Amino acid sequence: MFFPVVTIIACIGLVVFAVGNGPDMVVDDYYKKGKAINLELTKFDKAKALYLHGDLEVTADTIKFHFTKGDASKVNALKASFYHRTIKKYDFSTNLLANANGEFTAVLDTIEQGAYTVFLEPMDGSWKLKENLQLPSDTIIKISPEYK
Repeated sequence: MFFPVVTIIACIGLVVFAVGNGPDMVVDDYYKKGKAINLELTKFDKAKALYLHGDLEVTADTIKFHFTKGDASKVNALKASFYHRTIKKYDFSTNLLANANGEFTAVLDTIEQGAYTVFLEPMDGSWKLKENLQLPSDTIIKISPEYK
């Protein structure tokens, strides 16, 4: 009787584990998701048309972004969204505010180490830049409107 009881308990534990740890990447409505992706691509095209380029520096507790090319004169603040490639709970967003040097900065608590995709966009969401990076980083990351 011992082995059948252990097997039943193990199966119940496995079912509870499988139900509680479902994948984060599953989407219910693929059509709406596809339409949203097409809208995002137009935002990347707008950044390309404005010829926006910049340097991003992410350390353990600060983020700095500086435009190196393009017309960003109307931008007062940026939204930076960091998405971890495999662990959703490490995703975070922050607002970068302009300072007197023309840089956009923010102070963070901590950043979990790993591979991230960063999206930069103005507060009105009219255009968007994207870059893949490894955090934290001691180097300056060049961001351009090219698709990657």
